[in-house]
Amino acid sequence: MKKEISYTYLGTNGILTTPIHLEGIFSMKKITLTADPGKKISKDGKIFVTSVTLSGDSEDLDKYFEVDNTD
Repeated sequence: MKKEISYTYLGTNGILTTPIHLEGIFSMKKITLTADPGKKISKDGKIFVTSVTLSGDSEDLDKYFEVDNTD
């Protein structure tokens, strides 16, 4: 499972999402989990996805696990 962190900044003329953290500037941290090829991600064993994006302060991050794709 791949874990990517990105930061979203709100400017006067638009929104910028980047993996670069700018110190001292307000941002919203996001974490995207992407399943490896042939796998899916779940947190409850009922709903399976290939990718999920969570808030950077989400307490659910540790609940996600990867399983073999049965499709």
